[in-house]
Amino acid sequence: MTAEVARLTDVLSLRDLAGRYLAGLDEGGFDETWARSLFTEDIEMTFPVGSHQGLAGVAGFTTEIMARWGRTHHHGSETRADVDGDRAELSWSLIASHVHHGSPLPPDPTQYFQLGGRFTGTARRTPDGWRFDRLRLRIVWTTGAVPRGVTQVDRQTLDTRGNTPTSAKENPPMPTTLTADQQKELIEKVFHEGLDLGDLSAADRYLTADFRNHGSHDDSMRGPEAFKHTIRIQQSAFSDIKYEILDFISMGDKAAIRWVMHGRHTGPFIGIQPTGLQVQHQAIIWFRFEGDRIAERWGIVDNFALERFLKSGGRPAGPLTPAGGPAGGPGAGKPAA
Repeated sequence: MTAEVARLTDVLSLRDLAGRYLAGLDEGGFDETWARSLFTEDIEMTFPVGSHQGLAGVAGFTTEIMARWGRTHHHGSETRADVDGDRAELSWSLIASHVHHGSPLPPDPTQYFQLGGRFTGTARRTPDGWRFDRLRLRIVWTTGAVPRGVTQVDRQTLDTRGNTPTSAKENPPMPTTLTADQQKELIEKVFHEGLDLGDLSAADRYLTADFRNHGSHDDSMRGPEAFKHTIRIQQSAFSDIKYEILDFISMGDKAAIRWVMHGRHTGPFIGIQPTGLQVQHQAIIWFRFEGDRIAERWGIVDNFALERFLKSGGRPAGPLTPAGGPAGGPGAGKPAA
């Protein structure tokens, strides 16, 4: 009897954990106190709008998701909790209503989005009580206006049985919600915040959870981490980085740019030790968008010209900019003072 009472007490505590999480999504107030009351330090979250690992940043991640909506209403079924010592598996069904910002009351059919889904996760017993260490949402159905920023986490996200669809037709890419001007603005944010400033979190803000960085430093990597890898390489090899977008073309859910990167070679790059040279590096890049994020990138980067420039000690290899100046522009080839 004592063991059964303990089990039921744990089940009630776990149901309370799930209930507090859902209620909090509608109530707001996502801060560190809120996060620590629900999650472990190594929490892993996988949702249709993105993924996150670690307690640090959970509040910001959740705030960003919920800020897309004027009002929300999350209704969950009774939580199933299977306890095994200090660990537990949880699952419950969900119906969530999302009302667009500025929508009238009652909302127009074009101003709200609803979904039915299934939460699954695991929790651990901690000194402060039960906490989620893994949480995942799979969508079963949707209705209403497609929300901006909802993207595929993986090929299983929209399949409640966990089966991988056999063709893209069964699980087509989410269409983009961005105009051409918004696409250009998004690309500029990625380049400035991520590559100019070295802000790794830009990858989480602007890329889909299954982002593909084709033809880059490591084509096998997926998700925001693939672009973070590129940021780290750039920041370790160059200083005073400034990307300049020279041309932009938009075609539906894809866009192409031609850019020039200005910077100083202050770290190892493609096998060349730092030279201190001021450089310009150019490329043509294609992007594909899903929702309001970048889902794929293809690059044609002229590393050969940069390699030749660095190995020659700064000898110009030809014009890179509309101004027609030599590679590196004014001051190209001059080492750092």
